[in-house]
Amino acid sequence: MSRPFKIEITESEEELKKGLQTANLGTQKEKLIMLWWIKSGQVLEQQEIGKRLAKDTSTVTRGCRSTELMGCQAY
Repeated sequence: MSRPFKIEITESEEELKKGLQTANLGTQKEKLIMLWWIKSGQVLEQQEIGKRLAKDTSTVTRGCRSTELMGCQAY
């Protein structure tokens, strides 16, 4: 069992969806969809995101940490 998320997302679900529509890079879209899944309660663990994105959990952890350090608005 993986650790639960401890990340604070300041954007609303609507803002994240709008960002998904305007994002033009794959990495931006991955981060936005990951944040949207967390914000909407669709995923509760890093392992679930890893499965959905076909990424290793360490990659998901790095993505969460970099997003948190830069602030969620810096996607």
